[in-house]
Amino acid sequence: MVTLLSGPEGERVSIVVVEVVDPADFLYTAAGYELQDGERSVVVHTELTNLGPMPFTSLPDLYLELIAADGSAVSKAPVSLSSRPPHRMGVPPGETAGGHTVYVLPEDTELTAVRWTPAPGADDRALSWDTTDL
Repeated sequence: MVTLLSGPEGERVSIVVVEVVDPADFLYTAAGYELQDGERSVVVHTELTNLGPMPFTSLPDLYLELIAADGSAVSKAPVSLSSRPPHRMGVPPGETAGGHTVYVLPEDTELTAVRWTPAPGADDRALSWDTTDL
């Protein structure tokens, strides 16, 4: 699903949620990480295209989070997987950058959405994708 939005500094961007791997425990443990009892990992692959004339200078997945059925947000884990490269900082005008974001959460958490905001407190510009559509 493609969505157009303004970035943190007014950049015109297009965001695509390419894939959600849930659970992604096999990817997480293959990278040498260990899940605690009762945890699972999720990997979200997104692509951001900068359609404007100015650089998108932020990390594309900085404010990408998962939304649980109870409305709580799950922030990304501070890890990356070599088999699923993370986003890199910035996207020049006219270019597309893809990357993978890793999450670790309780294994019984029911996810309902993936949400992206360009900056903290920018809820008026938040995008959500229902997990049943992905």
